[in-house]
Amino acid sequence: MTTTDDIRRWATALPEVEEVGHFRFHVPVFKVRGRTFLGMGRDETTAVFCVAEQQAVDAAQTDPSVYEAVRRPDARKSFLGLQVELGRVPAERVRSLVEEAWRQQAPKRLVTEHDRHRPA
Repeated sequence: MTTTDDIRRWATALPEVEEVGHFRFHVPVFKVRGRTFLGMGRDETTAVFCVAEQQAVDAAQTDPSVYEAVRRPDARKSFLGLQVELGRVPAERVRSLVEEAWRQQAPKRLVTEHDRHRPA
């Protein structure tokens, strides 16, 4: 199973990532320039990735036992991201979700700069 340490290693390898503790649940949350792109679940067996809403809906429809499109529980019901059962997804898939979420939330110039310096 992918662990919090695996996710931390992948996330912090990306540019300008900081790790903070969730204000209520005290689990790791990863941000790029102040924008959250990934948060660990309360027991750290799940994670929520801030990917595009349609991507989350599609994944949840494909395998609802593994993926869930998550919305805020309050009156706003705004979209949060894709919750993933980490023990049921290959590590490479989780790793790709870390980068996809980072790309979704990072400023476009930072993504472009990252891609320019990335080995081919």
